[in-house]
Amino acid sequence: MSTLDRQHLLSASAPLQVKATSDWMDAALDDAYGGRSINTHFRLFQSVKKQHPDRQIISLDDPSFDVSGFLASQNVANDILAGDQVPKQHTVLTRSDNYGRFRRSPFDDDETYSPPALLKSLRNGVFEIDYASTHFNIYQFHWMDYQGPMRATYFVFAGEDETAGTKLVQSVYQWMDTLKDEVWVFDQVWRKDKTMYQAVQSADWKDIFLEADMRQDLRRDTSVFFVSEDAYKSLNVAWKRGILLIGAPGNGKTEAIKAIIKGANVPCLYVKSFKSRMGPEQGIRAIFRRARQSAPCILVLEDLDSLVEPATRSFFLNELDGLESNHGILTVATTNHPEKIDQAILNRPSRFDTKYAFNLPSQSLRMDYIRMWLLKLESLGVVILGDQYSTIEEFGHELSRRTEGWSFAYLKELFVSFQLTRAALQSAGNPAGDTVQDIFHHVETLGKQVVIGAPSSPEEPDAALSDAGARVAGRIRHVGWH
Repeated sequence: MSTLDRQHLLSASAPLQVKATSDWMDAALDDAYGGRSINTHFRLFQSVKKQHPDRQIISLDDPSFDVSGFLASQNVANDILAGDQVPKQHTVLTRSDNYGRFRRSPFDDDETYSPPALLKSLRNGVFEIDYASTHFNIYQFHWMDYQGPMRATYFVFAGEDETAGTKLVQSVYQWMDTLKDEVWVFDQVWRKDKTMYQAVQSADWKDIFLEADMRQDLRRDTSVFFVSEDAYKSLNVAWKRGILLIGAPGNGKTEAIKAIIKGANVPCLYVKSFKSRMGPEQGIRAIFRRARQSAPCILVLEDLDSLVEPATRSFFLNELDGLESNHGILTVATTNHPEKIDQAILNRPSRFDTKYAFNLPSQSLRMDYIRMWLLKLESLGVVILGDQYSTIEEFGHELSRRTEGWSFAYLKELFVSFQLTRAALQSAGNPAGDTVQDIFHHVETLGKQVVIGAPSSPEEPDAALSDAGARVAGRIRHVGWH
């Protein structure tokens, strides 16, 4: 550890002064950063205790404990000691949103990005706060040992017992466990994500394109689940359910998840990876532990085929459908490659009871989707019709015919690329061309990139799965989705 990273400890007397025992703290952290100490947490505690022999001290070693986030949420100002009092205070800059870990939500279609505000936070050192009529010195330390990243937090305060400190710690944990316009996201550790929550709010069932009888089925299997606890009890079966969304990219699985999350009005837990600092098994354990604590809730496992590896298959199955109760958990998983998923996961009821196949949209669904976009362009002042087509229905029907085998993602790109090209011409002072012919030109250009998929006729619900090499048992729905 460098000299700049070493943190001197302070006494609780005013004014605070660096004492001789800070040299001992420097040595303890040097040992920790050099890998020479196997009991760093206790040595740090001893040092803090020597600095404050007449004060109460509460010690925590929870790496996820977020006292700084809690204080910020409560608008509690803290004073990070600096200057002559602590000449070697170690602070770091972090992003102010989502704890600085991710720039964008996987649900966010917005291509724009603006840098977030930066916050200065303490890594190794001490800060002071006044909370609930009690003055606290809060020490934070980070180091590495053979187990990986380690962290220690010490609350120092005056009092006859530990009541004031215990209440503060309990308040932090209560805040950590409560979502407020947020989604739980797991990627090595759990964090609360506001950006993903905001992206979910754009979803609306009425804007989703699917075959006539599919909307009711999917909504019944998701949002209705959470008002059906008594029905499950009457049947003497566990109140849990698993739904698997199957299909190639671009056919709407993510949009479906967004609508499901928004409509359910329960906590949502989104899993990016099973990996954790202690290995994937502990990651899986942490994921299902949080889900059971949050139930009733939705647990989203996107790209299930890439999440479950052979080494973790049995562990995952045990958590998903073992002795532990998953009461009130709706597990919604997606996969682009069902043929890569173990049959013990794919075909056994009570794991994923219902499968929905998101195949390429039929012509009627493409027609509905194209009509929406043509009306949107018309509302922006784009003149679409001419001598060749007298109505949007005529033009839309021809477009749907020419886009056989296209996913919704490619259809969206068709209109976006057309509009961008048109905007570029206008910005350069060039007149816009014939709208119909320009769109057809984009169809021809983009069509070269389209990979023609399996038949998407509603009469052949298993066709896409068959071509993927996966005949999925159970109730399979063919769904076309925006």
